[in-house]
Amino acid sequence: MMKATIGLFLSLVTHSTGMISFSDHVQDHMVLQQSPQKSGVFGTLNTTSAAANPTVIATVAPVGGASYQVLGKVTGNNWIAYLRPTSAGGNYTITVSCNGCSPDGPNTIFINDVTFGDVWYCAGQSNMELPLIHTISRNDSLKAIKEGQFNNIRIHQIRTIDWSTALNATTQMNKQEGLPILFDYSSTCYYFGQELSRLMGESAPPIGLIHVAVGGSMVQEWTSNKTSSECSNVTLSASSQSLFDSNVVPFSQMTLKGFVWYQGENNMGGLFGNSEYASGYSCAVPKMVAEWRSLFSQEPGTTNPDAPFGLVTLAPSGTEGHPDIGGMYFAQTASYGDLPNAAFP
Repeated sequence: MMKATIGLFLSLVTHSTGMISFSDHVQDHMVLQQSPQKSGVFGTLNTTSAAANPTVIATVAPVGGASYQVLGKVTGNNWIAYLRPTSAGGNYTITVSCNGCSPDGPNTIFINDVTFGDVWYCAGQSNMELPLIHTISRNDSLKAIKEGQFNNIRIHQIRTIDWSTALNATTQMNKQEGLPILFDYSSTCYYFGQELSRLMGESAPPIGLIHVAVGGSMVQEWTSNKTSSECSNVTLSASSQSLFDSNVVPFSQMTLKGFVWYQGENNMGGLFGNSEYASGYSCAVPKMVAEWRSLFSQEPGTTNPDAPFGLVTLAPSGTEGHPDIGGMYFAQTASYGDLPNAAFP
C-alpha cells in the first residue's frame, strides 16, 4: 500500500513544475487518438516567470522503441505539441520540456503509460451521468474485467476520476462507500465502450472514454450563446453556454474518434420546433453538433470534421411530466425521424 501511495505522489508531481504544466485532462494512463489522425498533448506556462520566447519540446519514448522529439507551439500562456500519427497500442512516456521558462534551466514534466487507440467523448445530462452502480449489469462488467476482458478500455471522468485502465478501476475504491471507482462512472459511456469493444473483437484498439455529463443540464448550456441564438424559440439564461465553457472547450485540443450524446429531458418543456425553419430543439441539437465538430477539428489532421456523433433517444419515461415524447424523438433527429440526414449528417 505504501509503495502505491508513493508512486501516485511522484506521478502527480511530474505533471507540473509551476513553470510548465499539463492540462488537467492530460494524465498518466490516457488514450490518445490513433492514426491516421495526429494527437497533441497540451497545457499551460507560467508566463510571469517565463522568458520572452519560451520553447516547448516534447519527447515521445515508446517502451522498447526509438524516441523522437517535436517542437511545441506556444500561444500566450498555452502550449500544445502535436505528435506523429501513431498506430494503436503501445506504452509511451511523453516528456515535455520548456526552455526559457526559468533562469535555472529547462523545466520538465512527463506522463507515463500512455497508449494510442480510439477516443470517445460522452456528454449530456443525468441520462448519461447515471453511474454503473445503479445498473443491473454492473457486476457482470466487473467480473468480465477481472477475468481479462475489456482491459483495452480506459476511462476518465471530469473532476472525479483520473485516467484509469478498466482493471485499475475495479481495484481502486472510492472513499464514500468503499466500492470500485468503476461503479462511479457513467453507465451509458462505459457500456458503449464495452459493446464497441465486444463487437470489434480481437481487432479492438485501446478505447478511451471521456465522460463530462451534468445532470439537469439543457442543450443551451452545452452550446455557445452565439450558436444557440441562430435558433428561434430557444431560451437563453444565465447558465447558457456555461458547460460549453467548462466541459467542452477544455477538451477541444484533444483529438477524438467521435462523440456520444444523451440529453433531452430538461428540454421537454420547450418548443420542439423544426430544423428546416431554424426553430426549437430540432435546430439546437444539430447546431451544437456542428459547433463541436468545428471546434475539435480546427487543427488540420486532428479530429475528423465529420466525426461520428452518436445520439441516444430518451426512454419513454423521460418526459419530466410533459406530454409528447414522440415529438421529442422527432426533434432529436432534427425533424427527419432518422439519422443521418441533411441537417444532422
